[in-house]
Amino acid sequence: MPGYTPSFLAAALLPLALAVTACGSEMNRQLESISITPASATGATASYTATGTFNTPPATVTPLPVSWFLMGPAIDPPGPGYTLVNEAFTTNRCSQAQVNAALNYTVIAVAPVDPGAPASGPMPSQVFEDLVITHSKTAEGGFVAATAALTCP
Repeated sequence: MPGYTPSFLAAALLPLALAVTACGSEMNRQLESISITPASATGATASYTATGTFNTPPATVTPLPVSWFLMGPAIDPPGPGYTLVNEAFTTNRCSQAQVNAALNYTVIAVAPVDPGAPASGPMPSQVFEDLVITHSKTAEGGFVAATAALTCP
């Protein structure tokens, strides 16, 4: 091109190339795993926090926006879907009138692999079954899950 030097073109195109590269790395960012703290709790009130581990920096995020579920005795399973909240999960399940036996519950945190996914939406029934109802997998169908325990004495 007349009047333009190669160094001028390189300088003009460098910001565009960097922006495209940055967008590409953000688009490839994926949630790899979730951990819940504490891993188990006993008593009247318990509070849980989710931490996510990603494949690109920042490698960990606490609190991680997740959809929280509580499964156990006398709890009907919810429908297959998720709603992300960016706060700890607190339950007072044990403060309800209890029978003379220990009751065990499972606290589940679920989030989409894609951090840019909508804050709520449907989840395939089989994925919901495996991650939330039976806890047989920790990742499936574009979602990642973790579990923690709650024991009511």
